[in-house]
Order: sequence, then C-alpha cells, then structure tokens
Amino acid sequence: MKRLITCASLVAVGVVTVDAQPVGEPSLSKSWSVSAKLRGFYDDNYNTAPDNPAPGYPYDKGASWGFSVAPSIGANLLRDQTTLNLRYDFDLRWYEARKENEIDMYHTAKLNLEHRFNERYRVELYDHFVYADEPSVLESSGQQTTFFRTQGENLRNYAGIGFFGSFTEAWGYRVGFENTIYDYDEDGAGSRSAILDRMENKPTIDFRRVLQPNTVALVGYSFSDVDYNADEYLVLLPPVFQDLSPKSDFRNSRNHFAFAGLDHAFSTQLDVKLRAGAQIADYYNAGEDKTAPYADVMFGYTYAEGSRLQLGVKTGMIATDLAVSQDFSGVNLGAQSTTTYLGVSHRLTSRLNGQVRGTWQALNYFGESSYDDEWDNYYTVDVGLVYTINTYVALEGGYLWDRLDSDIDNRSYSRNRGYLGVRATY
Repeated sequence: MKRLITCASLVAVGVVTVDAQPVGEPSLSKSWSVSAKLRGFYDDNYNTAPDNPAPGYPYDKGASWGFSVAPSIGANLLRDQTTLNLRYDFDLRWYEARKENEIDMYHTAKLNLEHRFNERYRVELYDHFVYADEPSVLESSGQQTTFFRTQGENLRNYAGIGFFGSFTEAWGYRVGFENTIYDYDEDGAGSRSAILDRMENKPTIDFRRVLQPNTVALVGYSFSDVDYNADEYLVLLPPVFQDLSPKSDFRNSRNHFAFAGLDHAFSTQLDVKLRAGAQIADYYNAGEDKTAPYADVMFGYTYAEGSRLQLGVKTGMIATDLAVSQDFSGVNLGAQSTTTYLGVSHRLTSRLNGQVRGTWQALNYFGESSYDDEWDNYYTVDVGLVYTINTYVALEGGYLWDRLDSDIDNRSYSRNRGYLGVRATY
C-alpha cells in the first residue's frame, strides 16, 4: 500500500515541505482568506526601453515614482479525497510621471483541483489565467519569450489535466494534457500579436517505477503542437511589397519530447526532481527540423526552520519575440533557451525574513535570418526583507534588478526597481 501511494504522489515532495503561509498571502489551510499589499515604488525603466534604441523607437525609458495596491482572495475546499484551491490577485499600479495611461491593472486567477479516487488513482486539474503587460507575469513556462513590456490588454491562459494511476505496487503512470493560449492586444503587420499570438497543445504520458520508498524513476514522451494563429504578416512593409512578408503561421512547429526522470527525497528537508532528454522540432511551414537537449532539474533544501534553498536549471526550444531580422535576411524561428535560477528564503530572526532570488536566461537564436546563432543573456536579481509585526500585518522592502545583454543591435537594457510597503492577511 505504501509503495502505491509513493508511486502516485512522490512528484509533490518539494511542495509538501513548504513552511507556514507568509503574511500577505492567502492561506492554503483555511476555507477562505483575504490579503493585501500596499507599496510605494520607484522604477527607472518601466517601458523596458533599450539603452540605445533604434531611430523611431516609440518609447523612452520612463522613470517614475508610484504606488501599488494589490488585494488577493483565496478559497480552499479540503476533504479526505478532494482538495480545491482558488485564488484571485489584482494589482493596480499608478505611475506619477506618466501623463497618459498612468495606471496599470493586472489580473491573475488560479484554480487547482486534486481528487483521489483511492490509493491507486488520482486526478489533477488546473487553470492559470493572467492579464498583464509585464513580460515576466505573462509567461507560464519559467522561460521568457520576450523581455519587453507590451502595451495593451494581453492575456495568457494555461490549463491542464493529469491522471495518475498504478499498475502494481511498484509500477505506475501519468497521462496528461496541457493547453496554453497567448493573445496580445497589439495587432497588424509586425505587431506583438503577429509575432507571439499562439496556441500550444501538449499531451504527455510517462511510466514510473518505485525504486525505494522515497525514489521514483520514470520515462516519458510529450508531443507539443504550436500554432501561431494571428494570421498577420511578420513584418510591416510598404503596401506594394507587403505580400512578400511571411505570415504568423510560418513559425508553426510540431515538437517531440523524449525524457527520463528521477524524483528523490533524501529526507523531509532535501529533495531533487530531474527530467532530461531531447526535443525534436519540426517547423513544417519553414521546411526546417531542429534537435536539441531538453532538461528540467530542481534541487530543494530546507536547511533550517523557516529557511529554504532552491536551485534549478531548465533548457529547451521556445518561442521568441524576434521574427524577421532587421536586415530582412530571413525569419528567426525560435531560440534554445537555458534558464538557471537560485532562490534562498532565510529566517534571520523570529520576526525578520530575507529572500534572495536570481536567474540567468541564455538564449541562442536559430532560423533562416542573420540572427542565427546570436545570443541574448537576461539576468534578474530580487532581494527582499519582510518584518512580521503580528499574525496579520508585516512590513516589507526590496530591490529588483534586470539586465538584458544582446548580440543584436538596439536591444540591450537595464532596469532598477525598489519598493517599501505593508502586507496584511486575514
């Protein structure tokens, strides 16, 4: 019986070791809770404008003071066999220096449902919806396809279902399906919609074997169909030449993933998750194939009460906001992206917690253009402190740094942000 339960649920080891819910976040253990964050901030490049923009670039960097109000509400249904988590976040940001459209509003909604039929079978269902213009908010995969703010009403919906089962005490399986939709507001030839509007469908199956009570090995296969559905030209040309531009679906692809994996809990404090294999992409409208490594590795260590370290690497082929090169030499199809991240949350005192998070995303572009084999390197650092006054109220402050270094002209930029504020939860 224990081996059956292990085969079905060891993949969640890293989740169940988290500490108590922090002040300022909806609780996962109560039937409902509300929270809010009020921050004052400074942003020295809210438009994510390049350091050396191309002639005619429509935005300057845009430095501004401002404040944000971010309420959240969460609801949970906790039963013997069923767990349902619902959460909605709203974030209003006001920029003092912006004379028009001085307010940004972001919406995020999440649903996570898990039901255990018995010790052999369970199902999970999830849906994550985002409405925003910040590039890091819009992505769902952990690897950004664009590093630039997108004006307008942009949405992303990521949904999926997974069914876990066990053949025997030692052998099990998972069958899943994911759907992701990206819909950008900006339309027309060469627009963000033309380049990045798409639907991604991804079925997956894997077979898993319990090697030890805390160790599961697996092998699996995924197929991903990426459909760029804007039906727009990838580049804006004079009307007489516009039909020479390829359309959005030129970059459509069918992707095959073959992978092996390992989930192992060394203890209740230390766990690792590993997926590694290969990705084969068929850009059938462009007549090109590409094979590249695929990996997703996460290491987690709870080294003291209230203190945890996470280290991970993720690599694979992704979509990109670079389509037709500046010299019109051809179409860029995508990028091989590798993201390395490190996060430390440390309890300094009984009331004071600090956190440091950093990422490095390296992208190597490929296709039929002069961008082929060019690189982008994107770095982020997020440092924060939270001082808990009581169960319901905490003070916070932090600093965020972003840097894009690009081989491509008129693209690199830096961004610095700082904030002070208060959190409350009930």
